[in-house]
Amino acid sequence: MQFLTKFKYTLALFLAVGLSFAVLNGCDDAGNVITPTSDSGVVHFDSIGVTDGIGNVMNSINLYNGTTVERDSASKDANLTDSAGQFINYMLRSGDLTDLFSRVQGFQTRFNRIYASMTQAQFDTITVIPDSDNNLTELDFTSDDTYGNGAWGYFNAPMSTSDSRPVFSFWLKGTSANFIGRNVYGILIPREASVVGGTYRMSFEVKINTKGYNYFKHDMH
Repeated sequence: MQFLTKFKYTLALFLAVGLSFAVLNGCDDAGNVITPTSDSGVVHFDSIGVTDGIGNVMNSINLYNGTTVERDSASKDANLTDSAGQFINYMLRSGDLTDLFSRVQGFQTRFNRIYASMTQAQFDTITVIPDSDNNLTELDFTSDDTYGNGAWGYFNAPMSTSDSRPVFSFWLKGTSANFIGRNVYGILIPREASVVGGTYRMSFEVKINTKGYNYFKHDMH
């Protein structure tokens, strides 16, 4: 009898501890772990490189995944394009605007230049896209590219991480509507640009918010 009493006590204690563990870890009735409200949705891509050239080269970016993709990839959100096919005067352009040789459209992305010139240290401190009411709308993204119809200028080499560089906000309009179901916003800064063996190379640092918040603080750089 004493053994059974101890066994029942031990079993009851085990069940009580297990129940309290489930409650403390935020489990709902279905047993799914509830996402903590502290999850800001910020994802940071330190360096996404692109290369210009002739043919189906790796000159495009999937900004949601932070990956370099081919010119003809249907997953591209933006692609690196020179203004006149002369390997100078570059811009990032919306992925749905195909160039002369590409027949594969990507996803629409809208841009806005939010700072004309920033150092790396200044970029690291950005927490929000500047907006008068902190409620981002379509009107806050004014261009299909980083050229801004001449207002913001082109990218050219040489460019290094020690230079002061422009900062752009963007809205993944096509990706948001087709896959995510909520708006995805981001900020980017060109990291560096160079010409190696006659080939133009460029990289970008990118932060996105996958939860649709106008918030971009990231603790790990």
